[in-house]
Amino acid sequence: MKPGTNIVDPASLAQKHVDAVREEITGDALKIRVLGLIATKDKPSLAYARATKKKFDNVGIDYDLQHIERLDLENAILDANADHTVHGIFVYYPVFHNQQDDYLRNQVDFRKDIEAGSIYWTQKLYTNDRRVNKDSTQKALLPCTPLAIVKLLTEIGRYAEDIERPINDKTVTIFNRSEVIGRPLAMMMSNDGARVYSFDINGPLLFKDAVPEETEITRTQALMESDIIITGVPSADFKKISTSEFRDGTLCINFSSISNFAEDVSEHTDVFIPRVGPMTVAMCIRNTLRLYRNFHE
Repeated sequence: MKPGTNIVDPASLAQKHVDAVREEITGDALKIRVLGLIATKDKPSLAYARATKKKFDNVGIDYDLQHIERLDLENAILDANADHTVHGIFVYYPVFHNQQDDYLRNQVDFRKDIEAGSIYWTQKLYTNDRRVNKDSTQKALLPCTPLAIVKLLTEIGRYAEDIERPINDKTVTIFNRSEVIGRPLAMMMSNDGARVYSFDINGPLLFKDAVPEETEITRTQALMESDIIITGVPSADFKKISTSEFRDGTLCINFSSISNFAEDVSEHTDVFIPRVGPMTVAMCIRNTLRLYRNFHE
């Protein structure tokens, strides 16, 4: 947390996890190779790809970033699945901005799926199955951005460690119910004891113990009840959350590239986390090492 403020710097918190991976790779002289595939000219995606490669390279992972045409992406994924020298695959989305992207996620071999977006890992998350398989003591992978948010909350002492329900009896509101971030995050936090209101353009759902149910709650009611507010709406048309909509002391997190909160949010929050990107990359690096240990060593 920056001195004199309640704004959390995710980069400084993420560094601990990055350093731990680097130490393990160096100490055991591991040779890990990742293939990054980007099939877009979108500037934020390109910047993220370059930053990701730099982070992976810095911890000693051989990161091969390849720019390809989007219609060649499926074959590139299948080739990487079959290549025993590739231990992890990272695909930069969005590509087609439709269900084709979901199809591509499920072409990645789960044993190389750094982002844990394929159906193998998704089913484990949704059934609260926390092991790689029934005979394993190794932990299952979790999607990087939802995991990053949980890790940030853990680092600031708001997500208790080593207990069964670390945020029991807390109320959380999440604006984003994508199958990549918002819904998995709602499932994870409700599995861990929270009452989660999930909003998207189709209205609200309430998640309790990872089970969604219909609810008539309004945005105003949900925000005022919340202990934690998490937003990830990548649209300038989203009505920014004002400080009058929530209680003083509410913890607020923004993971969208566009700020979803009013500018004075940090003056009324207990903690404000304006971005999660550095921790997301740290969790991708961590997932890569876990894939290597579980399946490729």
